[in-house]
Amino acid sequence: MLSVRSASALARTIVAAIIVVSTAAAATAAPAPDFPKPIGRVNDFAGVLDESAERELVTLLESLERETSAEVAVATVVSLDGMSVEEYANKLFSAWGVGKKGKDNGVLVLVAPTERQMRIEVGYGLEGLLPDGLTGSIIREEFVPAFRNGNYQAGILSGVRRVAGLIGRNERLVAEADGTSNARPTDVVPRWVSVLFLGLFVSLGAFIAGIGMGAKLVTWVLAGTAASGLIFALSWVIAAFPALGQLPFAAAAMWLGVRMTRSNEFLASVRGRRKTGGWVMSDGSSGSGSSDGSGGSFGGGGSGGGGASGRW
Repeated sequence: MLSVRSASALARTIVAAIIVVSTAAAATAAPAPDFPKPIGRVNDFAGVLDESAERELVTLLESLERETSAEVAVATVVSLDGMSVEEYANKLFSAWGVGKKGKDNGVLVLVAPTERQMRIEVGYGLEGLLPDGLTGSIIREEFVPAFRNGNYQAGILSGVRRVAGLIGRNERLVAEADGTSNARPTDVVPRWVSVLFLGLFVSLGAFIAGIGMGAKLVTWVLAGTAASGLIFALSWVIAAFPALGQLPFAAAAMWLGVRMTRSNEFLASVRGRRKTGGWVMSDGSSGSGSSDGSGGSFGGGGSGGGGASGRW
């Protein structure tokens, strides 16, 4: 049977964990943007392709799909609706379902001319063939030089031809052979490594929140919860569902923080005095409560966030 003190600690831990998760959800959740519907493999909503170029791309991509079953979608957009190019591309990829369901062999080439940003979003099934470093190299070598000269049509034609050629040959190019040794560090660090590293800080924030719960320090709870929520949100942007693996460790860290406050010596070092029953906003003030202050025509494939982005 749990003692009253243990039950109280458990209840506080659960409440704090709910706060952390709710904060993270609020940070990452946003109203679903009203994405345009796909009109085919080439969707020139920004109007940078002429009819001849669009026909060439459609023919190329339809032929590629017949030969390999891979789906490559091209989209130019007027605006990213306030999102980063990475977030917009990932959500548009999911909304359209680029790639065959079960194979996840889709690629989305997204270009936002007005915002001078682009991304190649790669489905799970093609990440081995088109790793982040290689897609970054394609952007720098094929797309960006023409884009800097204002020739979006030439850049898109050149870049999409190369992407289609790699998929068609089904070759995996090593970094030395393709010049991807110059890829930026963000292109080559695996997402799981980033999530693991950020998970340490998520757990640290939860630990601080746990100490605040046990010591009844409102500022510690708020600071720890905010830190965990923001870093978890960043992990979610990087890897989506794999970031959920951080939550058990964060809960354990929070529990440990609560338990450590059972030591009066430790509690005194945190609060500057012996443990009392009231909540405090800071080390020097106490109180009994809060302060008085303030789909389309694609096959349903999925993407894990692989690919690369470019700016010019």
